[in-house]
Amino acid sequence: MASITDCVVEGLKYPFNDIKKLLGLGVLFAIINLLSMFFAMNTFDMYRVVIHVLENTTVPLSSLNMSIIPSANIYTAVGITIVGLIVGLFILGYQYNILSFSIDRKDDLPGFGDVVDIFVKGIKYFIVSVAYNLPAMIVMAAAMMFLDNLTVMSVLMVVSFVLLVIGYFLLVMALNNMVAHDSVGKAFDFREIIDNISNLGWGKYIGTILFTVIVFMIINVAVGLVLSLLAVAFAAVIINQAFAVSIFIGVIEALFVSPYCAVFFNRVCGSIYRESIK
Repeated sequence: MASITDCVVEGLKYPFNDIKKLLGLGVLFAIINLLSMFFAMNTFDMYRVVIHVLENTTVPLSSLNMSIIPSANIYTAVGITIVGLIVGLFILGYQYNILSFSIDRKDDLPGFGDVVDIFVKGIKYFIVSVAYNLPAMIVMAAAMMFLDNLTVMSVLMVVSFVLLVIGYFLLVMALNNMVAHDSVGKAFDFREIIDNISNLGWGKYIGTILFTVIVFMIINVAVGLVLSLLAVAFAAVIINQAFAVSIFIGVIEALFVSPYCAVFFNRVCGSIYRESIK
């Protein structure tokens, strides 16, 4: 049985097996990053319109309606959201295939040929992820209803955090179980999920995930530091072009870092499942 270190090291090497496919995934992350930037700009424009109206009228904010916001901004926000959701689901579908390739011990990276199949798998991945985080989100929403009672709100927030952690550890195995059987129902077969974790050992299971998360964070912090230094260097050379610098740094991060981390993490998660069914 492979050790925790073996699983993580193999996962770190795996993305380099096909740089072209890795960059293909990076293009999708770059699109997401660009859409996020333009959505932020569009939101700022809408906010500026509302502030301008408030500064020139005595009407309270609660009495204002959507008509004060230019329809172009609203349509743009909706359009960006829809496109972002589609691209996001495609990324999740690709991660689904990474899990599948890892479980089957395939050394190559999945392709992008069957767009519809990847998209459908992305929907499955999304549904299961939301379902496992739903209890924590419900409790968190309930906590927000007790802003005037700090004690109750604090207790509910702690409960929400605990549910989030428990849900996350179960989600990793649930996604793998779904992928292995190509069935959404298997993501909620709690008896099989618990049995798989027990086969591997709860200590090793949780330890591998925590170690993977730590490595994941170290990579992001290290790269984030390098990109921040690059941003400062570019800002010093390119005067008054902060947005252009942000786009450049965002694209670089999306093309290389985000896809690498996504492939690495899902590869290790797939390896965890493969070890649990031996």
